[in-house]
Amino acid sequence: MSMNHSNKWKASDEGGLCWVSDPAQAYVEARVKSVRKGFIKAGASDGREFDIDLELPLKPPSRTQKEPPRRVLPRLVLREPNGVENMDNLEVLHEASILENIERRFRMDLIYTNTGPILIAMNPFKWLPIYGEDVISRFHGKPYGSMPPHVFQEAEDAFNQLQLHRKNQAIVICGESGAGKTESTKLMLHYLATVSKKASDRHQKHKKLQQQKDSQQHHQQSSSSSSSHGPTIAERMVDTNPLLEAYGNAKTLRNDNSSRFGKFTRFDFGVNSPVITGGFVENFLLEKVRVCEQGAGERNYHVFYQLLAAAKRGSPLVADAGTFLKDKPSARRYTAGCATIENVDDGEEFDATVNAMKALFGGQSGGQSGGQQSDNNKDMAKNIFRVTAAVFRLGDVDFESFKHPDHHDAARVANVDVLRDAASLLGLRKATNDLAEALCVRVRDVGGERVVSRNEPVHAASLRDALAKAIYSRLFDWIVHRANMAFDRSAGSKTQFIGVLDIYGFEIMTSNGFEQVFINTTNEQLQKVFNDIIFESEAEEYAREQIDWDKTSFPDNTPCIDLLTKKPAGILRMLDAECVRGNAASDGAKFAAKLNKEHGRHPYFEVCGPASVWRRFNGDRTRDEDFLVHHFAGPVVYTVSQFIDKNRDALFGHVYDLLAADSTDPIVTDIFPPTNDGGQPNGQNDVDHTTTTRASGGGSGTTKGASKGGGGVASAAAASKQTVANKYLGQLSALVSVLRESSTRFVRCIKTNHDKLPAKLDKPSCLHQLICSGVMAALEVRRAGYPTRLPYREFIREFRAFTPKGQRKYDDRDLADQMMQHPHVVERIGAKKYKLAYRLGVSKIFMQAEILYELQNVKNNMLYPFVRRLQRWWVHLQGSILQRKYKRCAADLAEAQTEASINAVSRVPAVASKLREGEEIKAETWAIVCMGNAGIAVEAISRLRQAADAAKQVVDEAVKRKEEAYRIRATFLAEIDGGNERCSALKTVAHSLYDATDSKSLLGRTADAEEALAGCRTELITVANEWETATFAAEAHQGPRSLQRAGTLNVAKQRASLDKASAEELRREMTTTGPQLTFEEATALRRQRLDAALRMVQEAEAASRAMLEKKRAMDEARAEFQASLDATSETLAALKIEDFIIAGITSVSDAVAAARDAIFFAQRALQSIDPEPVKAAVAAAARAVAAAVAVAAVADAGGRPASITLYFDVFAKWNGPFRRLAIANLSAIAFFLRPSSFVREEREERDTRQRPTERRAAAPSGNNRVGALRA
Repeated sequence: MSMNHSNKWKASDEGGLCWVSDPAQAYVEARVKSVRKGFIKAGASDGREFDIDLELPLKPPSRTQKEPPRRVLPRLVLREPNGVENMDNLEVLHEASILENIERRFRMDLIYTNTGPILIAMNPFKWLPIYGEDVISRFHGKPYGSMPPHVFQEAEDAFNQLQLHRKNQAIVICGESGAGKTESTKLMLHYLATVSKKASDRHQKHKKLQQQKDSQQHHQQSSSSSSSHGPTIAERMVDTNPLLEAYGNAKTLRNDNSSRFGKFTRFDFGVNSPVITGGFVENFLLEKVRVCEQGAGERNYHVFYQLLAAAKRGSPLVADAGTFLKDKPSARRYTAGCATIENVDDGEEFDATVNAMKALFGGQSGGQSGGQQSDNNKDMAKNIFRVTAAVFRLGDVDFESFKHPDHHDAARVANVDVLRDAASLLGLRKATNDLAEALCVRVRDVGGERVVSRNEPVHAASLRDALAKAIYSRLFDWIVHRANMAFDRSAGSKTQFIGVLDIYGFEIMTSNGFEQVFINTTNEQLQKVFNDIIFESEAEEYAREQIDWDKTSFPDNTPCIDLLTKKPAGILRMLDAECVRGNAASDGAKFAAKLNKEHGRHPYFEVCGPASVWRRFNGDRTRDEDFLVHHFAGPVVYTVSQFIDKNRDALFGHVYDLLAADSTDPIVTDIFPPTNDGGQPNGQNDVDHTTTTRASGGGSGTTKGASKGGGGVASAAAASKQTVANKYLGQLSALVSVLRESSTRFVRCIKTNHDKLPAKLDKPSCLHQLICSGVMAALEVRRAGYPTRLPYREFIREFRAFTPKGQRKYDDRDLADQMMQHPHVVERIGAKKYKLAYRLGVSKIFMQAEILYELQNVKNNMLYPFVRRLQRWWVHLQGSILQRKYKRCAADLAEAQTEASINAVSRVPAVASKLREGEEIKAETWAIVCMGNAGIAVEAISRLRQAADAAKQVVDEAVKRKEEAYRIRATFLAEIDGGNERCSALKTVAHSLYDATDSKSLLGRTADAEEALAGCRTELITVANEWETATFAAEAHQGPRSLQRAGTLNVAKQRASLDKASAEELRREMTTTGPQLTFEEATALRRQRLDAALRMVQEAEAASRAMLEKKRAMDEARAEFQASLDATSETLAALKIEDFIIAGITSVSDAVAAARDAIFFAQRALQSIDPEPVKAAVAAAARAVAAAVAVAAVADAGGRPASITLYFDVFAKWNGPFRRLAIANLSAIAFFLRPSSFVREEREERDTRQRPTERRAAAPSGNNRVGALRA
């Protein structure tokens, strides 16, 4: 059995459970009805039946297949109501069981699932109360696997492994756009910053106590030096994230906060220290083209809209920009598209950006006073916003043409006042005319001479956009560089780091261009790292340890990477080679033709064009400038457009020099440093404004961009020496080296639906993402083998309780084997399972996933009596029995708090009250126990025990109620999603119907059903939010800011969308006064409402079946009619009309023309939804063709009987009703077969009667052919 199909079915399987693949729902539950040779018949739970060819899915796909063949898999009932946390432990492992497990957990708001070293994170598109400070404290210090799957667990494991093994740690967060990578990154960074601060506080406290022991003076000094409670470096780095998001994130069709650049954030730790001592941010390939161009429904970078919101409310930080910022976004060229994001206030986001600037620049003021720091922060913010506003204003500069002596269509600035605004903001107040002239001319170096030519308006606009993109991208790099100057403290010291990579996901757009090539190349390289770590390391490990196992073929995307990047003929390498050719460089269709010639036979490359079978994402035919690459995640069609210019990424030198020489703005002069004759910035190193990751923690390494000047941006001449592809591939190679040299773990983020709705799961899309990201293959590999492996010495040390008695002279391998044969181990594992439970390698013991857990249980049971004795002895040494009882009660209370925090019920009023009461009693009890009065202490501990038990009982009851409510909600939501998927199928059916009335009726029924389902969904989500309202309110100040905002969004909008009945029901359910609905009553009402909505879907499906039957009958009739028309057309084509035309016999050509017209009208009639007109039109066409053949026979044979033979030979090819129709018209045909003398006499008489115009009308090219036939 493979991961997606099983063909091993027997007659004994009849009546068993199975999964059947389905295009709309990925897999549907079914039951086997019959099994016959090569086929299986299954009945789905929704009433459908499937006859499945078991061998067809194993065959290569055929172009004649309209849809993929159905596949079938065995189904076992998933016993765990909330699914399994680690999918290594699934009893049956295939696509359907994995999807079912993930779906079940997602429905219960359990969005994290483990599989070996991979964490799967489902984007819930809502805030969940599982990220607060109390949850962080529960995860901190816990070993991996002891807590439920969570991003905090991955961050904690990286934190612990760094301290234990002193090896750099890396976390790669991957997924498509909108899957939640950015939020997961912020959560991990927030967690690391928090636990590092706690470790720092513990370190300071320990140091303080140590100094207190040494001397009182040192104690005072320590107190004064550590009394500051300001933010740590890590906290400041986290706090600066809104600034990078404002300048590097934007709304796309798939994501409201999509990162348009890659970011590798590194926290540096001192050797053997848990305290973060510094940090570093590396940015990759900002999408500069977005500054000037955005797709339909997308926005520019967030900062532009924040500036407009700030100007609207009169913020002094943007006062220098002028009044143009007070206009609407649609009034500006660079923000003319989509203007708003749902549930996002750009004014609030502007405040967050300003606060991020304070966090960034507040630590660079040295010993300045608070007032001076505040002034410097404001000045820095003003400078940054001023340059940003300059970019914004540049977009409004227009050009017009005029007649110049050197150029008839020369460009000049049409609105000089707008350009004056932009120049003033750039510090070019005195050089406005120079800037206008620079934008309207082109300067080239030809043969060592400087040649100046006039630009046309379109070229001047392109140069304007190039300038805007250059300023914005250099400003962004300048901000990142200043952040690194503030946070990077590792120079000259030995450091270790934990790095988190947040980089753009795999993209398939309507039009995929230059940017998508780099984005998808990056993801291809990261997929290679993932494959190597997960798959190849498995194979190497088993081979090295000489263990036989169930080998599985490993996916390998190396050929695709070579196609893109390998020298000298990789696509990006060929692009670099074209850039060297100067003006002779090929772009567009010419460059695509070179790629086709070089890679046309490559298995991962496809030649595109109008004649090819490949289509663009929107279904349009591909063009000559397109080419296709088969990526690991799927095929992508790329369109070559401006690849050369974008790859050169060079700003014309005369524009660069103007900014460098004449600008008085401090930031502009920093990002455009003056150049000397050699093309190097004066007084600075020639550096690139992108940085390079340091691969090891053993020192500071080298950092491009760490120049003395602070701007660190290359000059125009230097920048032209290196293309975007060359620079980026170097960055990517360095990043991959870092990941390979570090201990790397992976988080795979899954986008649950494309509508960005909470509690909605698009199962086919999720399955596709799991397959393309390599998760399915990783699961198959790990399940086939032994995922748990321990070195022999570590295994012996951990389970030395299993050491056999007597002879002890074993080597490690034999000793481990003897230990696994311990009677208690064999009994626990089971005799049948024992033989396959483990394998002995050269240096390690390999075990199946659950065996380690069983061994731990056996060891604990064996050691428990001895532990009890030790505990009693320790109690006598450490304190009284009362203290021991107090600690036990306190531990139980802490366990109840942990359970409440993890299950997000700690803020439920009843639970919060009991936990608060328990904490108060605990504090009082400890004070009484310390007093030493045994009698009072016994009573106090008794109260504490009662409080701890009561708290545990309340928490358990709350968790039980919440899980029950969520389980019912999960069932309802699954039915709602199924209903929506069925509605989508109905809409597809409606669009395929011939009858417009039927189509409109079915679409109306479907819309009503979808509206009813949406009401049910909104009600369920609103009720779920009521559970967590208190938690949201308590955590509004915790975590990254964007998550705080998501956690405190009001549910009023959802309430407003409820209908009157459900709103009243919700009020009665949630109210504390008046008639209140019980949980059972509310559930029953929701069940009734959902059943009504599903009945609407069923009624629409019943109607669609009748409409499809009508369409099927029409299709059959059309097929028969079309076959007859094809036969008549072939008959007509057999006539050699040219011979008759040459002979001057016009009657044949007239008859043939009339027959062709009849066939044409019949073809048009085939589009009718009524078969009767079609039948009549086809019959008329048959008569016309019969007449034409008869006329030809008469003219050809001159009345001889052979003409009749010719007629019947032709019509012998006809069949069905049309042959009968032809025979029925023999009387008409006989008229044409009369003696030729009669024909000649009639022709002469007709010619004498016809006027010249009538003769022209009767000619073969005339239009009155039907009349001629009637005559």
